[in-house]
Amino acid sequence: METLTIRQAIIATVIATIQTDRTIYGIYHLLKGKKSAQTIQDGAFFGVFSYFGLFPKLERSDFENDISHLISNHLAIKIEEDRVKLTDYGQKELHHFQTRNHYVNDLRGWEYQSYAEEVWLRLSLFIQVISNLSVGERSFFPITHQTKIQQWVKQHLPKVEDMNKVSKQIHVELERFLSTCSNVQAAIFVHQLSGRGKIGLTRQQIAEQLHSTVEAVTVIQLSTIHRFILTMERTEAFPYLSIFVEGLKPAFVLTESAKQTFLLLEKGHTIEEISDMRKLKKNTIEDHVVEVAIQNPNFSIRPFVSEEEENLILHLAETLQTSRLRTIKEQIPKEVEYFMIRLVLARKKVENGT
Repeated sequence: METLTIRQAIIATVIATIQTDRTIYGIYHLLKGKKSAQTIQDGAFFGVFSYFGLFPKLERSDFENDISHLISNHLAIKIEEDRVKLTDYGQKELHHFQTRNHYVNDLRGWEYQSYAEEVWLRLSLFIQVISNLSVGERSFFPITHQTKIQQWVKQHLPKVEDMNKVSKQIHVELERFLSTCSNVQAAIFVHQLSGRGKIGLTRQQIAEQLHSTVEAVTVIQLSTIHRFILTMERTEAFPYLSIFVEGLKPAFVLTESAKQTFLLLEKGHTIEEISDMRKLKKNTIEDHVVEVAIQNPNFSIRPFVSEEEENLILHLAETLQTSRLRTIKEQIPKEVEYFMIRLVLARKKVENGT
C-alpha cells in the first residue's frame, strides 16, 4: 500500500526540489496553474514546470491537508510557519513511489497543458469515427461535440477506399507507442477509447476497476498524452499519429500581458517607456521581461544586465548553492538589482534545460 497518494507524491517532489527557498503556497499556486510572474519564475528557477497546472481544481484546504499528512506521517517537517522540508524518511518514501510509478517522469505540465486535451480529443474522435465508417456505420454518438475538434477530424478523414488501410496503420502505430508506456498508462489510455460497438470507460469506471482514484487516473492519462506529444514531436517513426499534434505547439508560451510587453520590447522601447505606455508599475514590466527570458531562448538579456554582472550572479548562485534571491542579493554590490538576479537565474535555467 502506498504511503503517498499521487498528489502528495508530487507535492513531496516539489518540496524536495525547492527545499525551503519558497513557501508551501508557492507550490500550491504552481500545482493549480496560476499564471503569475512569481509562479512562472519558480517553475523555471527550480525546474518544476513539469507539475504546473496538474491540479487546477485543487482546494487550498485539501492542499493544506496534504501538507499536514506529510508532517504527521514524519515525511516532512515544518521549518517556518509556511515552509517545510522532507525528512530522510520522506525522501526514502518518495524515492520508492517514483521507482514504482515511472509515469511521473512523462509529465510536462507547463509545456503541453494548453493543448494536451485537444490532442487527445482529436485522436480519440478520429479513432471512433474511422472505426465506424470503415464498416459502413454512420449512426453513433461522437465522444465530443466540440465543433473545432469535429471539423479537424472531418478535414483529416481519408477517402472511403483508404479507410481500412489508415485504420490498420493507426492501430500498428498506437500499439508501438503504447508498448513504450507502462502497463497502467496503456490500460487507462485504451480503456477510454470508443469505437465500433465499444463505448470508452469513464475515468470513474477505470478508477473503480483499478481500485484507484479519479485523480490518479487523470494524472496517469495526462502523463501518457504528454509522452505521446513529446514522442510525435521528436521522432518521425509515427507518420500517421504525428498529424494529431500538428499546428498546436506555440512558438513559446506567454501570459497575455507579457505578450503585450514583449511586442513593445521588440519595437525597441525601454522598461520605463513601456511602464508609462501601459500604465503599469515598473516591477510588473520587469516581471514580464523575466517571463519572456524564461520562455523565449532567443531573447537577449544583455540590454538589462552586463556580462560581468551576469557572471557575478551565476558565481554567487553556484557558490551559495541557492536560487533564493535575498541570499544572493545580500552578497552582491548594491547596483545589482533583484530584477537582474531574477533575469540571470531565469536564463541559466533555460540554457541548462532544467
